[in-house]
Amino acid sequence: MGTDQPSEVSNLVRRGHAYARRAEYPKALEAFSAAIDLEPVDAELYFHRGNAYAAAGRPGEAVADFTRAVELRPDYAEAYHNRATAHVDAGDLDAALADYTRAAELDPEDPDAINGRAAVYSRQKNFDAAFADYETAAKLAPDTFRVFFNRANAHSALNNHEDAVTDYTAALRISPRNARAYLYRAMSLEALDRTAEALTDLSTALRLQPTSAEAFWQRARVYAACDEHAKAVSDFTWLLKLDPKHGDALNLRGVSYAELGEHAKAVADFTRAIAIDPNDVAPWFNRGLSHTRTRNTQAAIDDFTKSIELAPDDPAAYVQRGYAFHELREADRAVADFTRAIDLRPDSGRPYFGRALANRRKGDLHAAVADASAVIERNPQSDSAYNLRASLRHQLGDLVGALEDHQKAFEIDPDDAATLNHLAWIRATCPRDELRDGAAALRDALRACELTNHEAPGYVDTLAAAYAELGRFEEAATWQEKAVELAPEASKADYESRLTLYRAGQPFRDPPPEEPQV
Repeated sequence: MGTDQPSEVSNLVRRGHAYARRAEYPKALEAFSAAIDLEPVDAELYFHRGNAYAAAGRPGEAVADFTRAVELRPDYAEAYHNRATAHVDAGDLDAALADYTRAAELDPEDPDAINGRAAVYSRQKNFDAAFADYETAAKLAPDTFRVFFNRANAHSALNNHEDAVTDYTAALRISPRNARAYLYRAMSLEALDRTAEALTDLSTALRLQPTSAEAFWQRARVYAACDEHAKAVSDFTWLLKLDPKHGDALNLRGVSYAELGEHAKAVADFTRAIAIDPNDVAPWFNRGLSHTRTRNTQAAIDDFTKSIELAPDDPAAYVQRGYAFHELREADRAVADFTRAIDLRPDSGRPYFGRALANRRKGDLHAAVADASAVIERNPQSDSAYNLRASLRHQLGDLVGALEDHQKAFEIDPDDAATLNHLAWIRATCPRDELRDGAAALRDALRACELTNHEAPGYVDTLAAAYAELGRFEEAATWQEKAVELAPEASKADYESRLTLYRAGQPFRDPPPEEPQV
């Protein structure tokens, strides 16, 4: 019996290792336990069973076996090291730190214990200690992948992405087929705005690990950020095959579908995302945007209302609901929403712009001018705000102020067709002689028509008025005929009245406004 027992223990150990290599952990544990029954004071047997427990995702039992191993052999450095790793898996970082330190004391030439301790320091945000350990580990084992990989992760956590890329690159020189290193380097490259390189790394990661949900997720995000929405949709779709309940992927695929103009598919994705997590505000808000773009206004209002319920301090949903109420001509409710958005974020010009539109619809032109001015105060480069204020001033009879504001908008963007058309119309048709300038009107009207391929009826109408202001009535009539052809039915009579003037050799004049209101 005494001669057979060591052979039986050896057979059980070999069997346990074979099962562990095949990930048949219950059988591996059974074999190691049988060996321990035969040799209950053999530290190595507890070490082997501890490793099997750890691989099986049972860190508490692994810690118990490694503890028994070091009790039996107090200088067992590997057992301290592996117990430290099990402590990490169990979430006990302080215990892990103590064990890695003890393992390093017992075997100062082993880089693994130093590297493991550095990783724990990183998780504890003690980066000075972590980098000191990584430096030591790198000197002990300059060709060890995990030292450079872990140090790169620490640099990334600190947003030191240049250093992270350097270390990930060093790690990949050592292990050029490690998919995770390509994935993580891609994320640092993206943070550095090196998007093309990031996409290359993500594609390499997927080539090495074709079922990596994380790599599909990251590449889809990058494609979407680059406005390559068809490619983003493809990657999100592959990800959703791997993880059908990935709500963020459904939400972002919906955004990409919306950017591609496929709003029915977008709404379907947002709806699925909402079903997965009804408390996630993003798909509610994004579905509201798609409803807005398809003029399903009441549905948009319902979604923005839910967004407000979930995130009452976010002004974005108030702004969007305000525009939806404006679309339904519910001006008071629109003003209320824009006002709430302003209260939440008074430094933003967008809700002021919306409130200006709503106040104009209410007929409160002075309040609308004040709001447009507030936009300009917050964003002096907003040509749309200058154009809006100009139109309001025009309605109030302040033709000089209107012309000045349109001119300011032109200085901000000299190739904006709408601004050019506004300027040309005032200079061609203004009832005040000193504000008209036929040559400037023709120049700007020609450019506006050129920018719109002579297909915008209002711009062609302005071009005809500019020719008429210069006394070139034959050309004015020719262009007005084209404007009449392009005009919608509701506007044709107005356009034809100007055509009659030009054929009679008369220019068009806007009716004189009332005196500027104060």
